[in-house]
Amino acid sequence: MFKLRSFVGVAVVLAASLGQSFAKDDRWFFTANEMADAYRYQQQFGARLRHPLEPQTCLQGKKDFAASYQGRPFTAPCRFVGETIRQLRELLESGAAKYLFPLDVDSADLAVPADVYVSKYKQLPREEILPALLREPTLVAIYHTAVHLNPEVGNKGSAMSAWGKMRTVAGFYDGRPNQFLSPRSDGGVDVEPAGLVRLGSFTMMSHFLGELTFVANDTVVTFDLSFDNDRAAAPTADVVTMSAAAR
Repeated sequence: MFKLRSFVGVAVVLAASLGQSFAKDDRWFFTANEMADAYRYQQQFGARLRHPLEPQTCLQGKKDFAASYQGRPFTAPCRFVGETIRQLRELLESGAAKYLFPLDVDSADLAVPADVYVSKYKQLPREEILPALLREPTLVAIYHTAVHLNPEVGNKGSAMSAWGKMRTVAGFYDGRPNQFLSPRSDGGVDVEPAGLVRLGSFTMMSHFLGELTFVANDTVVTFDLSFDNDRAAAPTADVVTMSAAAR
């Protein structure tokens, strides 16, 4: 899997440069400093996504650009890219995420309300779902942040407290700001939000040669987006959850 290979590559770099200094000797979690070092390596020397979106025509005032998913070309709306960049900027400026790479946040699930799924997508052929989904006004992106950050970072009450505490964030394609989803009552960091059906996903990866750029907190972020990743086959319906307030 591409994501697994990316994670292993980052872990190898950390092990080589930092010895066995993983947070609490747990190779799943890393300290903030370890993650910062790994991110700098990824930004300058890491691999890029293999099939990044190239929405250059959007900069020329066009409304659509040529995209592909699993080798199938289709036309995607520039608005999807613009709204995704807005969501990512809000993620970074809020402190919920710091880096666009596998140790923090590198993907999002794309979902719609269950009633919209039944009325508009349930009967669509598999290959038509993603092109239609990207133009869906009720589309929601679900981000999981600080995936490999040592959980203790989020409990120190520092300026970084949002990073590691607000681990699930919903992004909307109707102009609404991102919504933080509350942690589970049992203290778990993963949130299963209600009332949405997952139909696809996208992957992101920071790299200095990336196709897309934005500024967050006075920092230039350069990265790639792709609909392809080795974890997923063609989109299938998968029910996720989300609070009614977010719909």
